[in-house]
Amino acid sequence: MSSIKNSLDLGFIITDDKFNVLYCNEYFNTNIIKTDILNKKITMFFQDINVDMDKNLYSVKCKDNSVYYVFHNKFKIYNHELYSFFFYDFTIGSELQKQIERLNSQQYIYNEMLNKLQDGIYITDERGTTIYANDAFLNLSGLTREQIIGNTVYDLRKSGILPNSCCAKVIETLGPVSTINHYYKGQRCLVSGSPIFDENGNLSKTIAVIRDVTELDMLMKTIAKEKNLFIKSDYNVKTEAARDPDEIINNVKMKNIYEKAKKISKVDSTVLILGETGVGKDFIATYIHSISNRSKGKFIKINCGAVPEHLLESEFFGYEEGAFTGALKGGKKGLFEEANGGILYLDEIGDMPYTLQVKLLSAINDKMFYRIGGISPIEFNARIIAATNHDLKQLVEEKKFRADLYYRLNVVTLIIPPLRNRREDIIPLSTQFLEYYNNKYGKNCYITSSCLQSFLIYEWPGNIRELKNIIERLVLMAEGAEIGTELFRDNLILPDSIELTELSELFITGSKTLKEKMDEYEKEIIESTLAVSKNMKEASMRLGIDISTLVRKKQKYNL
Repeated sequence: MSSIKNSLDLGFIITDDKFNVLYCNEYFNTNIIKTDILNKKITMFFQDINVDMDKNLYSVKCKDNSVYYVFHNKFKIYNHELYSFFFYDFTIGSELQKQIERLNSQQYIYNEMLNKLQDGIYITDERGTTIYANDAFLNLSGLTREQIIGNTVYDLRKSGILPNSCCAKVIETLGPVSTINHYYKGQRCLVSGSPIFDENGNLSKTIAVIRDVTELDMLMKTIAKEKNLFIKSDYNVKTEAARDPDEIINNVKMKNIYEKAKKISKVDSTVLILGETGVGKDFIATYIHSISNRSKGKFIKINCGAVPEHLLESEFFGYEEGAFTGALKGGKKGLFEEANGGILYLDEIGDMPYTLQVKLLSAINDKMFYRIGGISPIEFNARIIAATNHDLKQLVEEKKFRADLYYRLNVVTLIIPPLRNRREDIIPLSTQFLEYYNNKYGKNCYITSSCLQSFLIYEWPGNIRELKNIIERLVLMAEGAEIGTELFRDNLILPDSIELTELSELFITGSKTLKEKMDEYEKEIIESTLAVSKNMKEASMRLGIDISTLVRKKQKYNL
């Protein structure tokens, strides 16, 4: 007992019921009183001692003003009442409390630092029991601390909370492990785990760093873009969806078309949009509607070539009750009536039946029309925008389109060039479509520079519609994040009967070599940049080249 008492860093004494000291341990004698105390009253040294106090632990002051915590106990031996007292140095306790507070403060700071990381942190002990997870991990995984803390990774995997456990593999292999985890309620993540050993070389803990694969794919896309000379040197691509087409259009002719569209948007003049299939006639029409004073009204689109001829008139102008067999009770509004206050967009106007063209002309001229079977005129207050991929002049000569209707529609004409004649817009449009479909399908694809080069030399017979569809197909078909030239060529939908020579012509027109084609493209870029720049210095800054280089290239292309 003596050896145990002396090994404690506590002062220990035993007194009789008069507080005479019968025993003291070595620590009390050498560190607290520092003098012989046997057979002396303890109250001579500690006047605050009070065995009648209810508190088990209280503080007392020694005659040298040092303070100690005291714990006493009353007991009997051979019918003698005795007291035991334990003395604990108050300064040591205070320092210990400070150390505890300091450790708590450091732990708080470490937790805050780990919670500021964007990467997830997951820590287990040597048995795989989860002991820590930062906020980023919870956000990435969709889990809560209540679900994981205190549970082993094996139980979490078995219960379906974790899809896979990198930490479990670290424990098994005692080495670093990397896995791809797709958390059931969270993101698809790259998980890199490592073991932590103690000073004896035994496994102490495992730590895993979790990063959203989306960020890694975005990094790969950034690296690819930095390597891409077309994007880096020729113009600044804005990938976010822009409300103003000027932000993604580089072609001078298209910029002029949009400038015209802005000018005519505030008036009600009839607009005729001409261009090949897929060049974006619908987009121009909706753009005019969105910035016009009729933007709060309806935008009614009628495909004149899609509605059967015998139904066109009733779809256009509506009908009264009883106008014909099968007519709805109460009649029906036509699309012309629905479009009042807005814009009526007549797509494929060149396919409109000749007999109906008279009524259309009458409605435009008179600003009124009659329902089928009706006798009361209905006011027509909608702006007309018409579009076609046909040559209306030729149709007029062939008596397939009324000349008076043609001239009535042809107030303001916008001729949209095909995509092959505006190649400087291919990459900005591709980037915009790629971002859209990446967001739509939850992917992070990027297009390699060699694939973009193929985009630039391909003829795009289907124009923007073909470009948009092919990019959607490439995003869906890509195995990883990369979209390369081979994938692009494999996913071109071409007629089965197409010859090899015809296929090559879709990429290189005539007998032009790749260098000639690239020179042609470079010329278009420089020409369009010069057109929108105030001077040579501004143009060279836009192109990212020296003025001397620009002058040399300008002389080369006779610009």
